[in-house]
Amino acid sequence: MIGQETIDRVRRETKIVELVGESVKLQRRGRSFTGLCPFHKEKTPSFHVNAERGFYHCFGCHASGDAIKFIQETEGLDFVEAVRSLAERAGIEIVENESDAERKQQLEQRRRQQELYDIGDRAAEYFERMLREHPLRELAQAELERRGLVPQSPTDEMADALQAFRIGYAPYGWDGLVRFLKESGLSARAAEEVGLLAPRKNGPGHYDRFRHRLMFAVIDVQGRVVAFSGRSLAEPTPEELRAAGVESMGAGTGEAPAKYVNSPESPVYRKREAVFGLYQSRQALRSGDPCLIVEGNFDVVSLHARGIRNVVAPLGTAFTVEQAKQIRRFTGDVVLMFDGDSAGKRATNASREPCQAAELTAKVVSLPLGKDPDDFVRERGAEGVKHLLKHARGILEYLIDIALSEELLQEGAEARTKSVQFVTKLISSEKDATLRDLAETFADGLVAARLKIHQDSAEQVRTLKALARALQARPGTAPARGPTGPGRPHQARSRDRRQELGLEVLGALLDFPELVEDAASAAAAAVIDGDVALAFAALRQAIQGGRLENPEDVLAKLSPPIHPFALARLAAPRHERMEDARTELVDNVKKLQSLELKREKSEVTEELEALQRIGDSKQEDVLLQQIFEKARRSKEREHA
Repeated sequence: MIGQETIDRVRRETKIVELVGESVKLQRRGRSFTGLCPFHKEKTPSFHVNAERGFYHCFGCHASGDAIKFIQETEGLDFVEAVRSLAERAGIEIVENESDAERKQQLEQRRRQQELYDIGDRAAEYFERMLREHPLRELAQAELERRGLVPQSPTDEMADALQAFRIGYAPYGWDGLVRFLKESGLSARAAEEVGLLAPRKNGPGHYDRFRHRLMFAVIDVQGRVVAFSGRSLAEPTPEELRAAGVESMGAGTGEAPAKYVNSPESPVYRKREAVFGLYQSRQALRSGDPCLIVEGNFDVVSLHARGIRNVVAPLGTAFTVEQAKQIRRFTGDVVLMFDGDSAGKRATNASREPCQAAELTAKVVSLPLGKDPDDFVRERGAEGVKHLLKHARGILEYLIDIALSEELLQEGAEARTKSVQFVTKLISSEKDATLRDLAETFADGLVAARLKIHQDSAEQVRTLKALARALQARPGTAPARGPTGPGRPHQARSRDRRQELGLEVLGALLDFPELVEDAASAAAAAVIDGDVALAFAALRQAIQGGRLENPEDVLAKLSPPIHPFALARLAAPRHERMEDARTELVDNVKKLQSLELKREKSEVTEELEALQRIGDSKQEDVLLQQIFEKARRSKEREHA
């Protein structure tokens, strides 16, 4: 475990403007720097970085945090990984709160892990080189050409896509990679551990797991090669083998090879968590694009090569909760674009639960029957895909439509009953009450239209009524509505004004904590109320105690309703000079005092009117004296 002292030092010594400036063009604006937010699409800069506090905040999407949080969000690291990365960058030695034995074990584990990452990277280099140099490379290149993935120049979109996904060729034969690793001084044992090599059944040594396949590197969100996926290719003819000077691998089983062979799980690769293309898509997703989820490797590469960069795919598995959570780190919106066949529809249905678990808003686009995304984008281009995405439907609406298809509803009573039951279950499982209401209306309309109810169709009428009863009995209530009517009374407006002024007083202290010693700061404490009063008192106490090391410490002292305001002032202080902040502090305190006196006067006046109604002249005189006294104090404060 990394010690808090080390974490604090990493925060202090990391120059956040330089760090953020590597990916965001920043310009100085007052005491902060501004640029286009890396976490959502925008044309006008609303992203602020404060060098003094080591803090960033976006006024558009409200993303905020320190250098550690920035690295976590942009590179997909966990907290410890982010601290290590920044520590290495700043030349800080990591001191961990562990015993010597634990530390030694951790170091050994990290060394072994790094060895596995290095093996993956070198293997990717080897496959890439074989695609350029191997005598049978044309068979692999032919598959790329069939998909339209032929670069016209070394720097066009096609070339970029092939490079981004590290497309290569695992050569024909049993030991090409074995020999390469041996010549490079790399461990065959480590290569076996990540599934690149397999032990020979007869005798010592290893053989290549991937043979004569087009290779896709599986890259994690930190840019490390953790696995591979290999697609089968056309078998070379005896003539092609002789021309290439390559020996035949001998007779096979007579069965066609598996279309795809994927790496097995390893210490660096867990299939349920891996998302193919997420690393390559991360910038597009941070810019606000929804995550387009497709089924196959070629779908991802083909779309990416044609300018659709926000696309990923599960790898050799159904879409899982773990994969959904990986995507959720970069965006809250997904669009499912699975094949237009029955298997694609089943995959869409199965994906709803992971999306719900990860709190992803899911939509669906329908592909023509028999087409996959690769086919579609080759025929229609990027504009065709974008047009399709504009007509994406909510996943609940899509599944209801499929379940209540006209063809299915005409098959008979049993099929109709199953459809109704499925739809009822779908709607009942929706957590959002508004969506449930919309889904109910949609389903009701579909059934009515597609069953084509007639008076002489008693069985169909019963089916519809059963659906209606089931829908009415579903759990959940409509969302509560707030009060309506005319504007708020004067007291509420006055309260809001006091809150606004109180926040500005708090803001002066956030801009310049040194003002805590100013007399106006002490005077403010007597006239601020509500959440702001609690926040102001906590902030003053923390500043006086010298316990504010970073913005997180500030927020920890403030109640949650104050956080948005505090975040904004921490990232982008209003005042560049302390004198200006003090002038505004004094002015706002005077305004608060004046409002407080008016409030007191109003209360006394109301009491006086009540006494007049009951005829208590003695108490009237006392209250009048109070009013005069408060008026006098008010004038004195105005002229102070």
